[in-house]
Amino acid sequence: MDSLINIGLNLTYLMIAFAALVAVGFGIKNMIENTENAKKTLYAAGGLIVIVIIAFAIADKNSEWMPKDEITASTAKQVGAGLITFYFLMFGAIAAILYVELLKEPLLKVYSFLLSKRSSK
Repeated sequence: MDSLINIGLNLTYLMIAFAALVAVGFGIKNMIENTENAKKTLYAAGGLIVIVIIAFAIADKNSEWMPKDEITASTAKQVGAGLITFYFLMFGAIAAILYVELLKEPLLKVYSFLLSKRSSK
């Protein structure tokens, strides 16, 4: 019975690895075919990497909040970096939503109003 479970788990791992390779392969194929979108994607990925590096640089190694035998300083720094990255991305998303909802629409309306006044002259 255990050997059947192991075979099933190994087959599942193999199928997941194959699906991941196919997904990455199609992504690379589309990036090669459409270089303009590839640049935008690489800029976004680079920005995310910069955010993670900044978060890791300012994360604290302090692990006083956990028992000493359960967490090391490097683990505490990784957890802190993950939390800081989450906070940066969360506040960035909130700021983007507020910008679109509160500023972008009114500014576009004012801009289109000014353009209509200018073209009517």
